[in-house]
Amino acid sequence: MGNGIYGTTRPSDVSISDIDVYYNYTPNRETVNNFIYKLDSTEILSYNYLPDEEQIVGSENLLEGLYNLRLPATVFGQLGIYTLYLKPKKVDSVIVDCSVLSSLPSVKGIVLDTNQLPEGLRANNALQGYRIEYIDSTTNNKIRNVVRYVVTSNKVVPVSENVGNTSQKAIRYRFDDSGTLLFVQLTPSSSSDVKPNISPFIGNPDQMIIISNTFFSPLVIEIDMVANTIDTLTNYVAGEQIKDVDNGILTYYDENRIITKQFNIFEIKDSIDDVPLYEVKEKRNTIDNTQGFNEVVNDVQ
Repeated sequence: MGNGIYGTTRPSDVSISDIDVYYNYTPNRETVNNFIYKLDSTEILSYNYLPDEEQIVGSENLLEGLYNLRLPATVFGQLGIYTLYLKPKKVDSVIVDCSVLSSLPSVKGIVLDTNQLPEGLRANNALQGYRIEYIDSTTNNKIRNVVRYVVTSNKVVPVSENVGNTSQKAIRYRFDDSGTLLFVQLTPSSSSDVKPNISPFIGNPDQMIIISNTFFSPLVIEIDMVANTIDTLTNYVAGEQIKDVDNGILTYYDENRIITKQFNIFEIKDSIDDVPLYEVKEKRNTIDNTQGFNEVVNDVQ
């Protein structure tokens, strides 16, 4: 009997609006810059689609896992190193309560106010699969390496019930699609067999939490903006050039014979013996357009 091999990597079809994009810029690798800037993901990312012959009529035919990245010159216009960071979009919220369901007292969860969530996360089970992280109420810092995942999220309303055989009342929650609260069941939330009396931490009332999707893994892209590419360097080394001896101008051209750079060339001589001491190639700040390749060659011929 053969053993089947199954892939575990699924191409992401995450919505662009569910992606947060940040970047950092430094002019060189010796300079440290800790300033982080945020970009609008909808302005620099776009979808790709399957070829026309593979499209299904009436379907979006999105090509999963492949997105276009645009680098606008207004942002990426300087020479240097840009570190681009793409991560799942996060939402901040506050835990309203930590309680149980009225019909299932063994099911523990946290309660969130739907008014603190984006429209798309307010429906039943819209948060399923999302990641929950916690903010320490004392230090206001994120509690590192403490992560819980959403199993279910359903609209509920609070109900007051007796606790055991006493006259004390406790607030529990009942499913109701007209409610403005979400009962969010997390994992892990049940006690282990080793310590059945100790429940895993799922948060405290009034505690700030960070909610983020798990649609893709964070991605870091380093972009090095340089003055020259392999093509331009090749043009300087092996491309066409003309030296105007009379005017002392050295001109370089690209593959289309368009002027790319010009230099003044001259000698520095000894003031007494008139002997050349140095040969100088000085970059020109302005281009002399009379040195066009075709114009110079045609004039000579």
